[in-house]
Amino acid sequence: MWRLWALCTAFMCARSALLPLEAERLRASVGGYAVMNCHLDFPFGNEIPYHLQWDKDGETIFSWYSGDASPRVADRWGGRVRRVGPGAPTEDGEAAPSALGGGSVNVSSVRETDAGLYRCLVTFPNRTPPSRNNGTYYYLDVEGGNLIVTPPVNVTVIEGDSAELECLVKSPEWSVQWYREDVSVSALPELAARTSLAPNGSLLLRRAISSDLGRYECRVSAPDGRRQAAAAHLDVHYKAKVVYSPAERHLGYGKPASLDCHFSANPPLTNLRWEKDGFLFDPYNVPGVFYSRNGSLLFNKVDESHEGVYSCTPYNTLGSAGPSAGVRVRVQRPPALAIRPRPLYLARLAGHITLPCVSEPQLAAVPPSLSWARKDGHPLPAGRHTLDGGNLTITGVREEDRGSYVCTLTNEAAAVSAETELVVENVAPRAPHDLRARAESSAVHVQWAADRADLEYQVWWRERSRGEWRTMKLLTRGDTHATVRGLRPATPYELRVLAQDQLGDGLFSQPLFVTTPDLEASGMSEASEEVATALPVSEVTEEMEEALEVEGVAELEVRVSIVEEGALVRWEPHITAERCTVRWFRDEHPRRLLALAHTTHDHLLVGAVEEGGAYWAQVHCGAAWGGASAHVPHYGRLRAAALGVGVAALLLGASAATAWLLRRRFIRRPVRDKRSR
Repeated sequence: MWRLWALCTAFMCARSALLPLEAERLRASVGGYAVMNCHLDFPFGNEIPYHLQWDKDGETIFSWYSGDASPRVADRWGGRVRRVGPGAPTEDGEAAPSALGGGSVNVSSVRETDAGLYRCLVTFPNRTPPSRNNGTYYYLDVEGGNLIVTPPVNVTVIEGDSAELECLVKSPEWSVQWYREDVSVSALPELAARTSLAPNGSLLLRRAISSDLGRYECRVSAPDGRRQAAAAHLDVHYKAKVVYSPAERHLGYGKPASLDCHFSANPPLTNLRWEKDGFLFDPYNVPGVFYSRNGSLLFNKVDESHEGVYSCTPYNTLGSAGPSAGVRVRVQRPPALAIRPRPLYLARLAGHITLPCVSEPQLAAVPPSLSWARKDGHPLPAGRHTLDGGNLTITGVREEDRGSYVCTLTNEAAAVSAETELVVENVAPRAPHDLRARAESSAVHVQWAADRADLEYQVWWRERSRGEWRTMKLLTRGDTHATVRGLRPATPYELRVLAQDQLGDGLFSQPLFVTTPDLEASGMSEASEEVATALPVSEVTEEMEEALEVEGVAELEVRVSIVEEGALVRWEPHITAERCTVRWFRDEHPRRLLALAHTTHDHLLVGAVEEGGAYWAQVHCGAAWGGASAHVPHYGRLRAAALGVGVAALLLGASAATAWLLRRRFIRRPVRDKRSR
């Protein structure tokens, strides 16, 4: 006996000599986790069968033989200890597999009672000696267990069974609340109706269903303000079941298609069976039909033989909840267009255009739908388009209607489309019409009608006895009235109105013949003539200066430039939102008013100018006013002078050339006489 005791003592001493001298200390909080690393040391580096064992304070809590499907775990540690490392799944927050040995474990949902000394022991059953320098000691310190004694652990139940999530607190007087995915259980009516809170703080769940799975958290609050939380995952297993099944599916003839089985399964799907018209449907025996990885039926090329009523039945390790409702599959040929629009259509402004698009008749329960749309995404013209049997008609065509239009024909199987382009013809503006006039002794007020509001106009007039036309351009777009001033009394005039847009000039209106009345007939007083001959700014009298100082009237700086189109009148400063009045006079004695215009800009173009004429521009902008003179050169005289200078230059050049030729001849003749001698 003594010898046996000595051998055993020697063996134990030798074995203990292989253990590390110190244990590594780990820290974890209640409800948290702790990863304990354990590297494996195989003889000659080749893996052989081994046995992994983890002990806590001398009690075995985890045991696993390499090659077994699942380990043996002590009852109190069930669901909380699992192997991690190479070849084992990990969870978020754990150490990377490459940094862990093959014998590492993870202790989750840590409790206060989990504190203590842990040992990893690796042995080799088929080898002598059975152990090597394998194994590690850890001492676990549990922190934060001031409120929760036993945190919840992961629980797996079968659908329809009850589940309990533990959360034992130190004092029953403390508040315990449960949350599912960070939402209070009491705020989920369907779940709250099947749950209750046990006196010890645990959550009791009755008749678990598949939608109950998720993360549950226990939150404990003490009267002194301390708080603690711990969470676990509830997994609900159920039979594979169909979650959605359409009543009807339309497949396009001659095209590939798929028929899906919408199911849910936990544990995962293991088998899927299809039936057609009440009989087992095996795709392996039907040409052109295949199984996909998720169990759907794939049709390589649909034809009428694929019509019928299909149903699917999913299976997992728990079985099946039953087949799906029947899905009637109908094979439908794609729609076709009997009448297609031409590639290009030309429309006139303000006109109408019809774009045809008609579908071929089909023997289908539901006819295809036809729609029109613009290719650029803009909507069809509101209030100006109609659809009649697929034909699109646009009335009151505008510039913005130009672009590409798409006709789309759609049924349950497919969609076909045809595209066309609409081009709006650039048509000149229509001539103004319905001209009316009111004549005075020195002016004519003319009005007209127009078909568009975005046009500009010019008024042309002349004395019927003369051939020279004069023009006046209206500065406000869309105005359909104007006043021509500076006319002579008792004189017949011819007036025309020209319309313009951004593309150019339109057509002239029909001529309007008007005769201005004489002064006596018009009843013009001498006072009115005095207004037309008011003094210019440069001749302001002392009385006017005093009036300016009293009334605070500001003076405008007016400038007049002669341009190709006429005279350009500018003034400074420009007073925003003030309406300015511009009067254009013939600068003679007395001054004669030629034109009157109103504008909100700081410039005005006047077309009533003649060569050699002197003019005066007067501008009034609110309380400010000013004036400036202008003189149009005699371009005819300038051209004559330029022509005279050119002729003189030519004559001078000819004279110089003649003198040079005579001099050359005079010098060479004596030389010839000398040689003759």
